[in-house]
Amino acid sequence: MPPRKKGWPPSVHALVAECPGLHLSTTPDLTYDPWWELASRLRHARFYLRFLDRRFRDMPALLIRARTRAPRPAVHLAESLGLGRVARRLLVGIIDVLEQSTRSADAFAEYLRDRRPDLLVLTPLVVLKTDQLDMARAATELGIRNVFAVASWDHLSSKGEINFAPQHVIVWNDVQKQEATELHRLEAGRIVVTGSQVFDEWFDRQPSTTREQFCARVGLRPDRPILLYVCSGLLEGSPPEAPFVVRWATHLRDSGDGVLRDCGILVRPHFKRGDEWRGHDFAGLDNIACWPPLGDVPVDARSKAAYFDSMYHAAAVVGLNTSAMIESAILGRPVHTVLLPEFHDNQEGTLHFHYLLDGPNALLRATRSLDDHARDVAQVLAGRDPDPQRSLRFVRAFVRPCGLDVPATSRVVDTLEALAASPAPAPVAVPAWARLIRPMLQPFATAAAERMRRIDDRLREQKKQVLIEHRQRKALVGRK
Repeated sequence: MPPRKKGWPPSVHALVAECPGLHLSTTPDLTYDPWWELASRLRHARFYLRFLDRRFRDMPALLIRARTRAPRPAVHLAESLGLGRVARRLLVGIIDVLEQSTRSADAFAEYLRDRRPDLLVLTPLVVLKTDQLDMARAATELGIRNVFAVASWDHLSSKGEINFAPQHVIVWNDVQKQEATELHRLEAGRIVVTGSQVFDEWFDRQPSTTREQFCARVGLRPDRPILLYVCSGLLEGSPPEAPFVVRWATHLRDSGDGVLRDCGILVRPHFKRGDEWRGHDFAGLDNIACWPPLGDVPVDARSKAAYFDSMYHAAAVVGLNTSAMIESAILGRPVHTVLLPEFHDNQEGTLHFHYLLDGPNALLRATRSLDDHARDVAQVLAGRDPDPQRSLRFVRAFVRPCGLDVPATSRVVDTLEALAASPAPAPVAVPAWARLIRPMLQPFATAAAERMRRIDDRLREQKKQVLIEHRQRKALVGRK
């Protein structure tokens, strides 16, 4: 774990207590390290150039997100010259040479020598600013077996780009295998399809409450079907979801359909956007609840049980774009969505959403109007599902392609054990040109570290000012 984090959460400490062979370790701190900060800036430029590719042409929000983080020279060069595909690949090659010349991997060489791992497993790896790339490069140079395990369904299509060749790559399904070969140019022979281990825990789980107990807990009628709305972690700059959910619920109630008028509606806020729900309520609507009120992340036994029970006791699920849709499908629940212009960037404006939306094994029952959506949901809640096997087909293809009764975790473990028993790869020598180029990059590395310090100082001052203003308002209210 990187040292800047707040510390291991209780769920991790509980896992260590349960598994005596598991040990925790803190990786070297590269914060404000000039070479690592420069390497990160170069990777930001590469990240931006990735989303200029024609495959992302209809996904402007991803490009805008990358552009805001990219170094200005890279943006200016790409936009002023209108770089084509060949020119972009050439520029990416130059960036890779410069990034490798920073030798930011050196910080992890001693760390890995001290621990002498038989196998290094890296995840998520493709987030925008991470030292896992440096760890991976150090392992490659030392001849340590290494694996990149894909952590989420959107990581290969909407995050960073892999700029080295892992010894093996563990993916969920053939869709991700295609992403790895086409979007990241990895060799197909390095890729192993295992299914999604992150979802294994939802397959054989049992509810912790009866329907009556659950409805009493959240405040819904137990004699009516429950429609679960799962909120999403939307892209930065997206409109808030809470006002839409209120409009959505009101539309269902006013649709004139008896099932929609009386059904229970349970809204589960996204844990990263729970503050949106402060000040929003469902005044005038009956048999509807927002629970947990500000969202909750399922990381321990209590929160996982509550999350599972929400899906288990629901007759159908609605959302915009969230992994909760996949988890609901595992429980066999019909999953609905509405494709509206204001949320286009979060839905059809991403590659990974189309894996749920399109194809013979598509999961989502999608409409482009609330009227059509209300009709489809009413049909399902009334017990007239026109495609009752839809969720099962999706889960079989996307979540457990090796068999519904084959836990992905077992496949992952088999893969790791086989790799650990195989001969270690030969060390890869550091290119000679890297050490020749590095001295020329020194001024840029120093500037990159100073820039990061200024940004952090400014953010700390802003937070300090917000806290001061909050205390002043609180004191003023107290005097009144």
